Amino acid sequence: MTISTLLTPELVIPALAARAKGEALAALAAHVGRVHPHLDVRRLTDALDERERQSTTALEDGVAIPHVRFAGLPAPLAALARSTSGIDCGAVDGRPTQLFLLLVVSAEQPGGHLKLLAGAARLLSDARCRTRLLAAETAADLVAVLREHEARAHLHAA
Repeated sequence: MTISTLLTPELVIPALAARAKGEALAALAAHVGRVHPHLDVRRLTDALDERERQSTTALEDGVAIPHVRFAGLPAPLAALARSTSGIDCGAVDGRPTQLFLLLVVSAEQPGGHLKLLAGAARLLSDARCRTRLLAAETAADLVAVLREHEARAHLHAA
């Protein structure tokens, strides 16, 4: 399973209005809840907040990959949000976070999320990918950029 198979333009927020990490996580959870109404948004938001209290999911270079294991989830979910101004999320390099890739995986399948998380980190560590994501105009363009870079990474790995 790849990030681009989980993302559709409906699961992308091209202009995240949040100004703080908690607001960004709540916006991502609410957005996923609109697309997947069976999901308990409050429970997801609480799980994301708890995960962030353990340690930040903000990486370097303006990227965060908030992720949680969630009981009763039939299949992994993902959402992508972009903040043009950036949000302080406590990244190790001190830079504001502009790209948020949310991953929600089933608690009943604990090993499955590691490959997804590793793939997401590899994808977003690519400076060209990040630059193109920040320049993309629409949600569909953001998804297309991820698909293209994921396909290219897959070719190089084969």
